[in-house]
Amino acid sequence: MTEHLYYTDAYQIEFDAQIIATTQVNQQPAIILDRSFFYPTSGGQLFDTGLLGERRVIDVIAGENEAVVHVLDAPLAAAGVGQALHGMIDWPRRYDHMQQHSGQHLLSQIFYRHFGYETVSVHFGDTESTLDLEVAALETAQLDEAEQIANQMVHAALPITAYFVNDAELAQVPLRKPPKVTGKIRIVEIKQFDYSACGGTHVRTTAEIGTIKFTRVERRRGQVRLTFLCGQRAYRDYAEKHRLLTETANLFSTDINEVPRLVGRNLAQLKDLQLTVKTLAEEQLAREAGALVNAARAGASYRIVAQNFTDKEAAAVKTLAQNLQQYPGVIGLLAAASGGKLTVIFTRAADVDLHVGNLLRDSLRQFGGSGGGRPDFAQGGADPAVAQAVLDFAVQQIERA
Repeated sequence: MTEHLYYTDAYQIEFDAQIIATTQVNQQPAIILDRSFFYPTSGGQLFDTGLLGERRVIDVIAGENEAVVHVLDAPLAAAGVGQALHGMIDWPRRYDHMQQHSGQHLLSQIFYRHFGYETVSVHFGDTESTLDLEVAALETAQLDEAEQIANQMVHAALPITAYFVNDAELAQVPLRKPPKVTGKIRIVEIKQFDYSACGGTHVRTTAEIGTIKFTRVERRRGQVRLTFLCGQRAYRDYAEKHRLLTETANLFSTDINEVPRLVGRNLAQLKDLQLTVKTLAEEQLAREAGALVNAARAGASYRIVAQNFTDKEAAAVKTLAQNLQQYPGVIGLLAAASGGKLTVIFTRAADVDLHVGNLLRDSLRQFGGSGGGRPDFAQGGADPAVAQAVLDFAVQQIERA
């Protein structure tokens, strides 16, 4: 058993302890101490990191019988039972986790008190945290109200304390959610506002939580997942978004407040331009189809358009093939290489008695490609190096038939 020192003092970052056992976790060396300030992953909160002796602590796990297992980056020079070690917590990481966890308690109580929404689960990540609420959707006005209340309570600097109660005393505590265990229970209280059964580390007052900001809302299987940031995370998010918005405003040579309007205007203009370009491209492809037909190789009752393009995307070639179908007696054999991939399209007019799907499949098979399709339109692929060979083979097959 390890004495969990962080239960009574989350601000202590250095301590001395003795090794009571050595072990391995996923082939990494690990030790168990008689006492520890290192918080193990639990209740959604991530583990602490830091130093034990000369080694880095890379993971902390809650073991059996309340043991705290410290996973190290490499073996200690001497790791025998009874050896004394000096530990040091990575304080910036610890304090960040404390801010997020205390912020979550505050938010959960706000959503419960003001809207009646229960917290189903929480997750604290390295960069952002989430709160799953028992509600199908959240209105924008509710989000704004909850965020405003949370930040007002941050400014109120309400004390946050932790203490243990027994079963008899627990009945007098107005818990937001009943604990899953019995016996001696640790309560984290935001003074006269929130009472939660919790073993995590927390800041001393709501003021230390810092700014609270919601960044994303998602609907998930009848619930809402709310992503939030507290303290330095919220500040860094604001600073980065302000930088990006300022850079965008500079691109338009305007004020930040004008960015949404100008972006909307430019998007509308871009949409119009894209429509114009699409129309002109289709007209150009229609003209190109006519030119290809005029220069086509003529047979007894058909004309063959066989063309290997090196300057067209597959989508343009497909449109060109569809245009060729409009010309009586025309067979189109088209290929286009783009992005290291060859697209082959065979097509024919309605009055041509030829199954181009079978022709394409047989032609590509000769050169390691594959594909197929309908009697009048087929598509496949192969190595770009064989493009012309595939077309030549198909032409030969048509002429023989």
